[in-house]
Amino acid sequence: MQGPDWRIARVTLAAAAALALFAGCATGPSATTAYRGTPADFMQISQLFAKYSYDINIDDGDAWAANFTPDGVFQDPSWCAIGRRALSDIPGHHPDPGRELQHFHFSVPGVITYVDRNHATVHSTVWLMGETGADKKGGVTLTGTYDDKLTRVAGQWKFAYRFVQRPNKTPPVPCAPQAANGFKFSEWP
Repeated sequence: MQGPDWRIARVTLAAAAALALFAGCATGPSATTAYRGTPADFMQISQLFAKYSYDINIDDGDAWAANFTPDGVFQDPSWCAIGRRALSDIPGHHPDPGRELQHFHFSVPGVITYVDRNHATVHSTVWLMGETGADKKGGVTLTGTYDDKLTRVAGQWKFAYRFVQRPNKTPPVPCAPQAANGFKFSEWP
């Protein structure tokens, strides 16, 4: 092709390439770029962590369980709960009853790794703080980490699986239904 026909073909090809990029139909490196999350994803996940701690601190088991998917799993070294009904009994029902201090839960999300648009993993730090003042000793009573699998459900990020690790590396209790449902952190999603 020569002359005006070649110019028309070049303009048409350039326009088609731009349209393909805009429509998400591109080929090459940009077509295989991993999902990196949006500012809205980051904010929603950050708020999920904040709400999780708040719901524990006010002992609202139903609100706390709502931070999980309907079949969400919480696995601690000493116990395991699966599903919102089981999860809703956890806040206010610490496995070591009879504690005299009021405790406050704080967790800080670490780096969010997006598996795809609807799945992410997060490794975070958790502290349990005892109330201080007026004859109360308080201070840090427990530390550990969470390894989380998050899933977007109906447009909202939720915990699908939360695994707690303690500094003493206590092996977790078996969570048989978890294994039956295919939850294996190393193989997720």
